[in-house]
Amino acid sequence: MTIKITQAQVTELFFEEEIEVDGVTLTTVEEGDFEQDGKMQSAELIFTDGTKFYRGTVMRSGSPFTDWYYDEDTDFGVDEVVKKEVTITRWVAV
Repeated sequence: MTIKITQAQVTELFFEEEIEVDGVTLTTVEEGDFEQDGKMQSAELIFTDGTKFYRGTVMRSGSPFTDWYYDEDTDFGVDEVVKKEVTITRWVAV
């Protein structure tokens, strides 16, 4: 089952931590830190409908010295996700 949620609703959920969409309560589980990507910043948002977990993206531009402008028009999509431990191997200095 795919969840129907707009980018504006993902952004609202980021700020409100709980919203109702089509009679279903969505609740924030985890918020990632904003990461810089050129002139934009993005943060991952993990949320649940009480049964499944989903990942959305919140995008913003601007500056902490002026105002942040949140992209609510571009649809970045939402994926159903599960939490799993992942092992990463990297080259490190000795």
